[in-house]
Amino acid sequence: MKILNKILIALFVVGFATSCSDDYFDVNDSQNSPVSSTPPLSLPVAQKYTVDVLQGGYNSMNTLGNLWSYSWAAGGDYVYFTDETLYLVTSGFRTGIYENAYVLPLRNYDVIEKNTDPKYTNYVAIAKIMKAFHFQYLVDAYGDVPYSEALQGAANTTPVFDDANAIYDDLIVQLSAAQDLITNADASALVPGSGNDVMLHGDMAMWSKFANTLKLRILLRQSEKAGLVSQADFDAAVNNGIGFLGAGENILCNPGYSNDTNKQNPFYAAFGKTVAGDPAANANATRATDYAISKLSVDPRRAFIYKNVGTGTTYAGIAQNNVGGPNSASLSGIGPGVLNSASQDGVIMLAAESLFLQAEAASKGYIVGDAESFYNAGVQASFDYLGAGSAAGYLTSYPFPNSTAVNLEAIIYQKWVALIGINGFESWIEYRRTGFPADLPVAPNQTNSTVIPVRLLYPTSEYAANPDNVPTQSSGDAFTSKVFWQN
Repeated sequence: MKILNKILIALFVVGFATSCSDDYFDVNDSQNSPVSSTPPLSLPVAQKYTVDVLQGGYNSMNTLGNLWSYSWAAGGDYVYFTDETLYLVTSGFRTGIYENAYVLPLRNYDVIEKNTDPKYTNYVAIAKIMKAFHFQYLVDAYGDVPYSEALQGAANTTPVFDDANAIYDDLIVQLSAAQDLITNADASALVPGSGNDVMLHGDMAMWSKFANTLKLRILLRQSEKAGLVSQADFDAAVNNGIGFLGAGENILCNPGYSNDTNKQNPFYAAFGKTVAGDPAANANATRATDYAISKLSVDPRRAFIYKNVGTGTTYAGIAQNNVGGPNSASLSGIGPGVLNSASQDGVIMLAAESLFLQAEAASKGYIVGDAESFYNAGVQASFDYLGAGSAAGYLTSYPFPNSTAVNLEAIIYQKWVALIGINGFESWIEYRRTGFPADLPVAPNQTNSTVIPVRLLYPTSEYAANPDNVPTQSSGDAFTSKVFWQN
């Protein structure tokens, strides 16, 4: 039986029988219903949900991030993405980013983490790592969130909201604990097989490196604001000999995606083609921005990030909110390096992102290594993932600046390019942290803000279910109330 078939069966076991379609994001499953499963059954389900929440369809984190990092727009003949590009951020906006993270992947990972059988030590370690992955993004998007009392079901339906900075500190603790579990697992500990770990197939050394890379990202997220992290923090957390994800070490997830009903990669199902071969729901509407096409005008990756128009080598984009402007047929859609088949992998973290993190950390002196070498390797890793060949010629024209004043700008720009269409949410977060790309446009023809939103607002459901604990917010907070690490 194929892995995805087993996962679909497991969905019923854990009470989550849903499809991969966008409709699934509209289901607000009860957080109070019991879960009965084993770690080998729960882990691939949780990993599938990680892809769904991060990189799935219209309502995914990736879609919002690509709109707010100005790499996607709607064609002029489509009235799409209006709330996102008009910055109509309310408590009813994109609620699935918050709700689904808790109800779907986090709930499953938490069940695994709570298992006390020593034979599941490696599963517990993986669950800790993936919980940290999701909680970092919740903090990055919302600030204070339920953490220490979260995921208790009926035992506590009104969890407190923990301080965002304190959560960040504990994520480092949990990731280190996961690494310790991996290192010290006894002989009885089961190593997940490919069918149980659909991300890294039981490669526990890679899981430990992924944990170290997440710790590096957590620390660097705070590094542009004075007083939050120090060299001692880096030494204690990541300068431990474990290392970080390197060239070719992409963190991908594939539970057995195929061109069958409810089994397509969810990103492809939303932006590619249906099982029958027709354009998917969002395929024709989603187009490149004029800004992105211009920025990539001499970048070989443009042909892989975006489609050419017609049969030539012309690429064209459109400004956001340009209803009545150029129609979709005359504009570049999502390219073959990003969107290629119903069976393509879901992306959790690219090697390019890890290498750019290392380039920044080395440039700032937090880790040992040559920043330029990490930068060059990161650009090449981006070319490799997209299928764009050698980056040598590009790097000759666009070398690492090796100037403290502009190193960060170059690194973040390359990260923005590498993540277009793949993890726009990370690009939006990094723009908030660094201000780069410095010329990133604010969406035109909207009157709600002169800045790109700096956070998401807590969903209406949280105010209804947990009114005594959820922080009070106003609509303006989406543009003024910054997360603790943001200047």
